[in-house]
Amino acid sequence: MFILPYGFSIAAYIWIGKKAWKTPNKVSKIIAFIILAAGLGYTIYRMIATSSKAFADDRFEFIILIVNVFVLFFASIAITLGEPEENQPAK
Repeated sequence: MFILPYGFSIAAYIWIGKKAWKTPNKVSKIIAFIILAAGLGYTIYRMIATSSKAFADDRFEFIILIVNVFVLFFASIAITLGEPEENQPAK
């Protein structure tokens, strides 16, 4: 139960990071990577801070999943703002 939320978090950061890497707009890419780096740093911090309690406490780390939802949401918005619009009408 200790490693499951952190595994999901790191997998989500990798997935969104791959999406951010393909973004053509450099400003959106930089903003997305800053947000992802901050979220990943917090996830690693929480994992290290709670690793000493891993064998004594079987509680599921809900807080890390909640934080990750918000971090990934804002990173996805930054990526979306950098994507070119499709179906633009011809001038």
